[in-house]
Amino acid sequence: MKSLLMVTIMAVATFAFVGCKKEETLGDKVDKAVKSAEKATDSAAKDAEKATSDAQKKLEGALKK
Repeated sequence: MKSLLMVTIMAVATFAFVGCKKEETLGDKVDKAVKSAEKATDSAAKDAEKATSDAQKKLEGALKK
């Protein structure tokens, strides 16, 4: 009887910590995709700005020579 009680307590404790996994809805997936696209856009903008700055510096250096 004690072992059955211990197994039950362990099962309840495990379920309390692990819980049920919430299924993703289509809206959640779309939100994640939008956030990912925003991050990618920000990163691309920073890279483009850096490349433009580097090209401008090279052009100024070439014109000085």
